[in-house]
Amino acid sequence: MKLYTQINQPSSMPKDAMWLPCLKTSTVQHRKAWKQSLLVTHFDPIKHYEYDIVELLNQKVYCIGSRTYDRLVNVGFTKVKMLGSYADDIKIQSTPALTPCTWLHGDKFARDFSNYTGVTAIQTYQSSLDETSLQRIRSLQKIRSLYVYSSRVLEALEVTDFTQTKLFHTESCKPNADKWLETHSFYPGNELD
Repeated sequence: MKLYTQINQPSSMPKDAMWLPCLKTSTVQHRKAWKQSLLVTHFDPIKHYEYDIVELLNQKVYCIGSRTYDRLVNVGFTKVKMLGSYADDIKIQSTPALTPCTWLHGDKFARDFSNYTGVTAIQTYQSSLDETSLQRIRSLQKIRSLYVYSSRVLEALEVTDFTQTKLFHTESCKPNADKWLETHSFYPGNELD
């Protein structure tokens, strides 16, 4: 069996696969975004935005990843530009500059854009471990492949040995190779294997 742990359910999974999200999100109190360009590196900050998104739909939106791009377009944003696949692909001080812009984000991110002049950072949600899913994964037998997207999730899982399981992890994860049959790094924006 292949098991996926990402926060959002995969749009397509192999027949022998299971999805158990190991992180859950909750909205945090935040202020309304100004009418200016948006920077979005994940779709969850939009899901947790507490104000009427209609006011922002005609603003420029800079994003990473084709899935985030598609989801932004699907909710009605009309000026979406994908800047690459990774947060490091975003060049805030490019020509023309991306600022002023509002960076909508959660409590965990690959790159902190709040330190750049002209970037207004608004955190819309926080994430926490889903202990029920983690316990279920730890108790499952015969997991052939496990896909982990968060270093917090990996750390919580590695209290157990998975020496019969191939681990596929994002670059932010630093697995203990002794706990796994094999480990492989992957980019989460690619299609599922």
